Amino acid sequence: MMTTNNLISSVGDTYSYTAVISKKSTVQTESVAPTMSKEEKLDAFKKEVWDEIDRMPWNTGMNTSIQITDKAFERMMNDTDFKDRMMSALQKEAVAEQPPGDTVLIWIDDNGKKAYAYMDIEAGHQAFAAHSKDKDIFYVKKAKKDELNEAWEQARVRRQEQREYLEKKYNAEQYLKKVFAHQDEIAKLYDEAVNVRIESP
Repeated sequence: MMTTNNLISSVGDTYSYTAVISKKSTVQTESVAPTMSKEEKLDAFKKEVWDEIDRMPWNTGMNTSIQITDKAFERMMNDTDFKDRMMSALQKEAVAEQPPGDTVLIWIDDNGKKAYAYMDIEAGHQAFAAHSKDKDIFYVKKAKKDELNEAWEQARVRRQEQREYLEKKYNAEQYLKKVFAHQDEIAKLYDEAVNVRIESP
């Protein structure tokens, strides 16, 4: 029959044994887990950055191509402030890019970010194709054809409305100029007629 003391002793032994096994497991895990190389750390960091960029609100009607050099990645990995500034700049770019633009090309190196947007479709597509094949290409989001066509149709309608508005404004200005010119002519004729009457004996 097990006494209270024996029970306490047994529980204590079991706890000690479990603790030892747990400690051994931890030691074994730590010794088995390999240390990541610099290249592996960089690859893991790149994946984090890619996921963060992919969650940004890029316009699906725009072609977007982003190049980031390895030196830029290394600086971002070691300089939190630089990474935050680059991610913030990309976030703002994602929000700002809207049709009637067609293509946005972005470069990030260890000195910072620069970007260029194309309004012309043909020139934008050529630049996008060249930029997206560069060795430093990191992220590409190609416009969905239907949404791109819809966006350009909306932009075309807006441009047409703008042209019609400017044309009406121009015609109205020309009409007013003619009216004012006619009024000036009438006033001049009136002045001449009054002067003639005044000078008559």
